[in-house]
Amino acid sequence: MRLRIDSDVRNWHREARQALGNNARFVREERQGLLILRQRTPAAEAALAFLLPDPDQAFDHSHILKPGSRSHVGVVEIAGVRYVLKRYNCRGWGYRIGNAFRRSRAVRTWLATWQYLVRGIPVPEPLLCLEERRFRLLGRSYILMEFVENAVSLLERWKQLTDTEKVRFGEFFGTLLGTMHRVGMLHGDLKWNNIMVTNEPTLETVRLVDLDGSTASGGCNFPRARKDLDRFLKDLDREEGSVPLRNRVIEAWQKAVI
Repeated sequence: MRLRIDSDVRNWHREARQALGNNARFVREERQGLLILRQRTPAAEAALAFLLPDPDQAFDHSHILKPGSRSHVGVVEIAGVRYVLKRYNCRGWGYRIGNAFRRSRAVRTWLATWQYLVRGIPVPEPLLCLEERRFRLLGRSYILMEFVENAVSLLERWKQLTDTEKVRFGEFFGTLLGTMHRVGMLHGDLKWNNIMVTNEPTLETVRLVDLDGSTASGGCNFPRARKDLDRFLKDLDREEGSVPLRNRVIEAWQKAVI
């Protein structure tokens, strides 16, 4: 079994890293002072044309989800389709110099997102990533991702659930997070506002979002995975306070991890 997992991990890493190159699925190019990583699809090409030469103009008529000094997030509409555009702000010369030889947060998130997707973990699909540099010094960077239609946060959805539904939701997420940890993914911030759901929790309708702190490893790091789960349980304890339900979530997680 260990050999099988190692082989899978190598294949997952290889497949995800295609998103950094120029190949049948992805395009890597430099244009107008930007490194561009995108899917090789008409939708991604149209989105790029909409964003260039100034991606910030897309925020002018967007619904802002998260203004901030570190990042800025809004829902933008391109060719009748809504997407989430996230900008990672340039925070001065220390930021520029300190990241001169590091990937931007946008590129790291772009790669981590494909690490999730090749493993079958439900996260929003990214269309493109932009990175601004001058003489290697990092400026702003951007990532454009799928907008999850007709979904709300788990925190909001939980308040509408019956006791029976809460058990079903709890066991589903225990299994999902255990599966995620078993294949070597760590989210880093599993608060319920970072989990989007519709009426029923399925792999097709659930999305884990805000993936900036995510990492991919060669297998399950149990202590770090348990810490990741504990962040999920913190919101469960606050919203529900049910020890039996908490235990069922942990049991579902343990079974999936093993």
